[in-house]
Amino acid sequence: MGKRLALLVGIDLYLSDGARKTGSGITLSAGNLRGCVNDVATIEDCLQKYFPFDELRLLTSSVSAADPEQPRETEGRWPTFYNIKKEFDEVYEHASPGDLFFFHFSGHGTRLKTTLASSVARETDPSLLPMDFCCGQPAIRGWQLNDWLKRYNEKGVRVVVSLDSCYSAGSWRNDGTFRTPKDWTLLPNLPIDKAAVEGTPVMRDVRDGELEVSWDINPDGFTLMAACESNQLAYERTIGGNTCGVFTHAVWSYLSENATSEMMPMYRNIRDFVASKIAPQNPQVFGRDRLAFFGAEELFSAAPLLVNIYDGVASLTIGRVHGVRKGAEFIARRSTTDIVFSVDQVADFESKAKIKEELFQSLPKTIDVVPFRWSSGGMLKVRVESSLGRGFREALQRSLQQRIAGDLQVVDNEFGRECGSSNVEFYVKSAMDDAGVDIFGHAALIGYEGPVRGLRISGASTNERARESAITLAHLFRFSQILDLKSETIEQHGAPFEIILEPRGGPSESPLEDGQIIEYTFKNKDKEVLCLTVIDLGPGFRVRQLFPSDDLAQPVPAGATRSFRFRVVLPERLRGGTKQQEQAHRDIFRTVVTKGKRTSFKSLELPNVWDAGSMRCGERGAAGRHAFLESDFSWWIVDKRTHTRARAAA
Repeated sequence: MGKRLALLVGIDLYLSDGARKTGSGITLSAGNLRGCVNDVATIEDCLQKYFPFDELRLLTSSVSAADPEQPRETEGRWPTFYNIKKEFDEVYEHASPGDLFFFHFSGHGTRLKTTLASSVARETDPSLLPMDFCCGQPAIRGWQLNDWLKRYNEKGVRVVVSLDSCYSAGSWRNDGTFRTPKDWTLLPNLPIDKAAVEGTPVMRDVRDGELEVSWDINPDGFTLMAACESNQLAYERTIGGNTCGVFTHAVWSYLSENATSEMMPMYRNIRDFVASKIAPQNPQVFGRDRLAFFGAEELFSAAPLLVNIYDGVASLTIGRVHGVRKGAEFIARRSTTDIVFSVDQVADFESKAKIKEELFQSLPKTIDVVPFRWSSGGMLKVRVESSLGRGFREALQRSLQQRIAGDLQVVDNEFGRECGSSNVEFYVKSAMDDAGVDIFGHAALIGYEGPVRGLRISGASTNERARESAITLAHLFRFSQILDLKSETIEQHGAPFEIILEPRGGPSESPLEDGQIIEYTFKNKDKEVLCLTVIDLGPGFRVRQLFPSDDLAQPVPAGATRSFRFRVVLPERLRGGTKQQEQAHRDIFRTVVTKGKRTSFKSLELPNVWDAGSMRCGERGAAGRHAFLESDFSWWIVDKRTHTRARAAA
């Protein structure tokens, strides 16, 4: 197991010597904070108790009653720009592939005028302010922090970042209030600001005004937790007699409560819990949000949903655009009894379920649920090779009924007929080597002829093989529902936007190379704001949101363009020998666009089909996701398909 290395920065005292001035010549002072050093102490205590680290480095500046203009700490431990940069460099030299690096910053954040090294698409640089910024020293610009962290990632070091600061110009953390000095407009850059970024690569990839935190979309082993959105305030309050950042307090209180549980929560569950505690401040998670906290294992749990209960009816914030059909069932996550809601009305963005009167009286007004059984909405037919036997068919029928609501048939395929024309028809037969079971589906769903690739269904008993087959079939069935959503959208002709996918650094047409980069561009040609989500339907029947990193769709103003790059990487199961290298594997890059509606499509996400058996129904204590219903909206889905081949062995 690799080493754990941490750098914690907390800045209460900000120095000023008159070196920084506004455009009108007024001396600049950032103003002190009161909870940042407490944040670091809280994190240090939690790390020492529950998450032992091999190296724990602290840079803090505490206000001293004896001398309010000098920190209590020794100068070598002050959180100046150069001390922070020196610690980054020293930890990098000590780190090895497989290690974990955790960086936390509590302090002021602002937006600064760009430099020549800034992104050409930016008007300002979101930045973190070291304690000596007002003494004429540099800030840590978002893209510069991005470059420092990228070095770790390229070295094979897992990176976790936590930022408790504001990004809005002139907006500061304080005890329940926000201080905005009148003279803190866009400040003129000093020569040292330009010198501090010399040699840093010019950043060309833009993530829509957010602090740039990813190099491709969702790089392996990188997660950033931010206290708020890029246009929001992060604030501090007095809790239990100590002033602290509300974001940091909520995160580490939750982690302390769950540190001894059998399985640590994922970053996305942490974000959901914290968001429910510190609203309207809206924390964000970028990168690998399904990793267990400080872990290397990516977990997968169903996205929790919020149900509102009123007058005997449960209203779910999920609907037809999420692939919900009448009869779908959702189960309450935090109840001691199995409370199941069966959907009997489905609208585009909302579903409803009637509740029995005796149950309604005992339920709270809101409750978190996760999917229990998706509804077939018709007949799902599974043909089973005769040689697998009646016992297998009966066990498969029972197991499927536990996972899919509605009509389904498991029949003996005595005449050897394979899949018909329907996407919701499957064929199960003995594997070629007689060591397990193969599953076939219609080529329009699977993407190729032959058995589903990457599967190893080889349970020790008939019941185990039937259960594993049912898990796979239920997963493929849900994937087919998501794939078919495109047919339910409004006509694509005349859609008010343009989508461009440009492969980079390899073949310009399909099939692409494993690991190749694609540049995605979205152009809003409408006169109104359009909300954008990009989803990858991958070759392992995995569904994952590529963009944006947070849950809700990204608003794109009228006439604006959004561009980002992502990397096409084959799952390890689909790489290997000569046969795998010859096969082309399908990706569908789905663009979902809504107008008059900003919603979340995270509930569509699925793991790879071979990981479907480990999918969990959420985490205890995480908050549900909210959707905001509006009456006037339109929506479009556009699919772009590519195929990728594994690289030949060197």
